[in-house]
Amino acid sequence: MRLTQILALNKQHLVAVSQIYFLDLLMKFNSAPPLGEYHQFYGKYISLVDPEKLPVEFTNQPVELRKLLIPLSDAEVNCLHEPYTWTLKQVVGHLIDCERIFSHRLNRIAVGDPTPIPGIDQNKYVAAIDYSAIPMPHLLEEFEHLRIANSLLCNRLPTASMTNMGIASDNPVSARANLFILAGHVRYHLEIIKKRLNA
Repeated sequence: MRLTQILALNKQHLVAVSQIYFLDLLMKFNSAPPLGEYHQFYGKYISLVDPEKLPVEFTNQPVELRKLLIPLSDAEVNCLHEPYTWTLKQVVGHLIDCERIFSHRLNRIAVGDPTPIPGIDQNKYVAAIDYSAIPMPHLLEEFEHLRIANSLLCNRLPTASMTNMGIASDNPVSARANLFILAGHVRYHLEIIKKRLNA
């Protein structure tokens, strides 16, 4: 059986599990992280997330991405829309990269790992892969499974651990802030995608 068939068979179950576990976060967070828990650069992402709607936003974003992008032709997802410098496939690749990176920060900081976490050059990450050769459905599947894994991660982390502070990209940041950045970063790019598509 092909990997895509296995993923399709398990997708409904995995999404349901994600929604069930992530609902617990509604009890863990009733306010956004204060400015002291993150660098001001990330405020543009965190400000896009309503804390009371965080669980719904977190679980619905993969569905929203799929609805916007699956109907598009391969030519559409591989073309550039000026003034943007990435194709839509590259944007999804960027979301995948950041889903891994911010959840890695979240996990390490939540468990009290004091090791400073370096930043990344997002353009080098995107340029390293030929996204034109990867089908959009495969990219969306990867993002969806990462988001489900991150939902499960957040469920098992103790509530108190979410205010733990660490260093990432040379700046103090809390575990909680990384969670809000995860959701806000995708919301930020979803709104840009909608503008590109006039959706």
